[in-house]
Amino acid sequence: MSINTSKFTSTLILAFFPLSLAINLVNFFWMDTVFILSTIGALVWAKRSHSDLKEVFGLKNKTLIILLLIYFFSGITGYVLHSPMQTNEWVKISNLRWIWGFFACYSVGHILAAQGKKRFDHRHFIVLLTVLLAIIVSHLNLTSGAFFSPGVRLQGFYSNPAFFAMAAVALWASLIPYLIYNHSKASGLGAAALLTCLTVILIATYTRSSWIAMVAVLIFTLFYTKNKKAILVAGFALSAAAAAVLFNLFQMKDRILQTFDFSGVSQGARIEIWNATWHIFLDHPIFGVGFEYAVKLYKEYYIKLGQSTAYIPGHAHNQFLDVLSGAGIVGLIGYLGVFGAGFVFFHKKFKSATDILSKQLSLGSLLCIVALFGCSFTETPIIQQETRNYVLIILGFSYGYLSRGAGTNQTTDPHKSHL
Repeated sequence: MSINTSKFTSTLILAFFPLSLAINLVNFFWMDTVFILSTIGALVWAKRSHSDLKEVFGLKNKTLIILLLIYFFSGITGYVLHSPMQTNEWVKISNLRWIWGFFACYSVGHILAAQGKKRFDHRHFIVLLTVLLAIIVSHLNLTSGAFFSPGVRLQGFYSNPAFFAMAAVALWASLIPYLIYNHSKASGLGAAALLTCLTVILIATYTRSSWIAMVAVLIFTLFYTKNKKAILVAGFALSAAAAAVLFNLFQMKDRILQTFDFSGVSQGARIEIWNATWHIFLDHPIFGVGFEYAVKLYKEYYIKLGQSTAYIPGHAHNQFLDVLSGAGIVGLIGYLGVFGAGFVFFHKKFKSATDILSKQLSLGSLLCIVALFGCSFTETPIIQQETRNYVLIILGFSYGYLSRGAGTNQTTDPHKSHL
């Protein structure tokens, strides 16, 4: 490989993470192509470097593979046992191929660590900042200058403001460490600009689930990092949020109070959805009825429970209930096991990190998990491709980079990894 080609490849690998974050905001369907190209690139790199393919893609981690198999096996078994397995069920099973995106991102992180890279170039985030500014300007034009308007919720380039908000809050959470830990004034200012744009955007989505996640992330940051800058940033943000709600800035207080109005369609229907989903789980507790198949049973259970059938939702509006109804208690064990093991892995890597990039990636992954679970009580972020892509990018890439022991005072044995 020539020096110029090698340099270009190295630059492309280094830019993968920030560019992927930007691409998913523009069109989340494009990420499927990115995952395929990443896989091909990793295969070529593995061949030229005579590397073990299982190691390059993180397939030596038996704990992770077993937990994922438990989750998927349970949901698929639910299909087989409780549905006629029509064409659309087989399509949903084939759609589970999205999990490969995680291993594709892992491979890029693995290669980056193998090249000894210790930091991102802040210029790589310019594309992401440009996309965020384009979203803000577009919404400003749409609302004729009334940017913060509950009647016209910001949804970016997506079709649903709630889906957009869940994706944005995962991104927002993962970028906080780049403000707390940075290697130059320019990178710190860049991180501040990104987070400011995302905060403004998240407010304008008027999605309460993402606001809950933001508060959870800030509280976690405040007490977990024990870093003066982190405490200052989180403390200031929480104080500003409290003041905004108290004085009803941007009508945030009104939006939050709607949560307790059960006479409306949104809250009243959500209670009925949860009740129906819970009873579906009670009737099929071990393996559930198959991923997302519970939606087809809602009308039947609404009638059975004496509820109105006026509003039939497309999902459970609670990630944990969705997993329980779709994959049963066995699937929930696998699901929580994956994220629980991941949390432990990134926690250990953060505590042992010796360079800025390792701190950024490990803490960013932890905050991404906190944000994901913060949304999960009132939404189903993991079944939405918009949000799920960020989970794959952030956690997959970070896991691949950190698994090689890059930037930490310990080297991870793939066979003994806690993720």
